[in-house]
Amino acid sequence: MQKKRKSLWNADSRAEYTETTERLARESVAERNGEPAAENLETIWSALAEEEKHFIEYLFLSEKRIVVALFEDKLFSGLMSKGLLRIPQGVSTVFIQSHQTTYSIPRAVWKTLIDRSDLFFSNKGINKARRIEELTRQFDDRVEVLITGATPKADG
Repeated sequence: MQKKRKSLWNADSRAEYTETTERLARESVAERNGEPAAENLETIWSALAEEEKHFIEYLFLSEKRIVVALFEDKLFSGLMSKGLLRIPQGVSTVFIQSHQTTYSIPRAVWKTLIDRSDLFFSNKGINKARRIEELTRQFDDRVEVLITGATPKADG
């Protein structure tokens, strides 16, 4: 005698699976775009070391959110752990032989920095070109190149 086994996959389990899968996909995209860090940027910013703030200011004033830099630098790993830098998907081992990689400020964080720059940078009364020169001297030995990437303003 053969008994027909009861299926464990029904409309309810399919709906639950679909809902969970879609929620996880949305959370993954939000994380990749830096949305959690952008939402908490004021709190994160207040806890940053001066060097970390200066590096973000350097990228902001240079209007470049992507940088090729040393791979094993505590500055970059610290900013990554706080969600302010990330290594883009598909990048990592390309530059490992020269101990460099590409970092980028996530789009949502970059947009928040642009939209609320007065909260993060005191740029009133400063010469932008002179400040960029100062910051360039500070980070010149650690940064290979700054790269212009798509900005949230252009993306919409």
